[in-house]
Amino acid sequence: AARWKRRAQPPQRAARRHRASARLAAAIGPFSIETARGVVEARLSRCDSNTLWVVREGASGAYEAGLPLKEVIRVVVPMPRAFVFAEQANTPDALRTAHEALDRLIGSLRPFRMVPGIPYYEALLQKARVYERQGEWRDSLRLYEEMLKQPGDASWKQAARWQAGIVYELIGEHQRAADMLEGIALPEDEDLLSSVLFSRGLARAALNRHREALMDFLYLVVFHPFVQNNELRGLDAVTMCYVELKDWESLLKTIQWLQKEYPGTPEARRAQELYADYRAEMAEAAQFIGGEVPVTPDPKPAAGSEQRGGTGGPEGATIEDIEVD
Repeated sequence: AARWKRRAQPPQRAARRHRASARLAAAIGPFSIETARGVVEARLSRCDSNTLWVVREGASGAYEAGLPLKEVIRVVVPMPRAFVFAEQANTPDALRTAHEALDRLIGSLRPFRMVPGIPYYEALLQKARVYERQGEWRDSLRLYEEMLKQPGDASWKQAARWQAGIVYELIGEHQRAADMLEGIALPEDEDLLSSVLFSRGLARAALNRHREALMDFLYLVVFHPFVQNNELRGLDAVTMCYVELKDWESLLKTIQWLQKEYPGTPEARRAQELYADYRAEMAEAAQFIGGEVPVTPDPKPAAGSEQRGGTGGPEGATIEDIEVD
C-alpha cells in the first residue's frame, strides 16, 4: 500500500499543477483592486466566501494570492465593450451578436458577482434591454425580477425596477406596473423619466385611479413637453381621465388645444370624436370658457406635430390652458 501511494503521488501533483495552471490562464483582467491596504493590480482567478483569489506577476512569473474579501473596497472595471455593442445594436443580426457577447461576459463575471465593482448585474440589465428591443418581454422580465431579488439598493436594482414597470405596462399587467413604479425615486434622465411617468399614468388610469394618472400626464405636459412628444401624447391621455372624472370644462379646454395646435393628427381626431360623444355634457362648460370647438374638414397637420419630440406649437401648453381647477 505504501508503494502504491508513493507511485500515485507524482500524478496527483501533476494534476494539481495542471489545475493551478488552468486557473492562472483563465483569470480575467487585469484590474485595479482597491483594498483597505492600498491598490493592487491583478487578474481575478476565483472567489469563495471569504477570499478573492487573484493572479499577480512576480519575478519568477505569475502566482496566485488571496485577498480577504472583507478588505476589498471595489474592483475598478472599465466599460465592457459588450455594453457598447449592446447599446448600439439595432438589427436582428446585431442583437443576436449582442446576446452572445453579453452571455460570454456574464459567464466570466458570475463567479465574482458579489465582489464590489464587478458589473455582473449591469450585464444582466444590458441583456434584458436587448430582449426588450426584440419584443421578448417575458425574457426581459425574468432578468429584471432576478435582479430585484438581490439584497441591497444598488443603482442597477433601481434601473431594473423602472424597466420592469415599463414592460409590465406594455404587456397590460397594470397592477404589477403600478406596484413597480410607485413609491420610488424617479430617474434624472428626461427620456427615462418620461417613459416611467407615462407608463405609471397609463397603469393608474387602467386601475381607475384617474386623479393620480392626471398628475403623471400633466407633469410631463407642463415640465417636459419636448421629450418623447409628451405634450401631444399627454394631452391625448388626459382626455379620458377628464371623461371618467366628469370634468367637462377641462376636457373642453384640452380638446380645443389639441384642435388648435395639432390639427389633422390622430390625437386631434380622437378629441373631436370625444367632443361629439359628450357635447351635451360640455354645453354648459362652453358658455364659460370660449364656446364650441372649431372643426375643419381635413386640416393640415401642424408642422412637426407627428415627429417624435415635437410639440406642433411655438409654446407648450400650461396648466391654465388645459385644466380648469
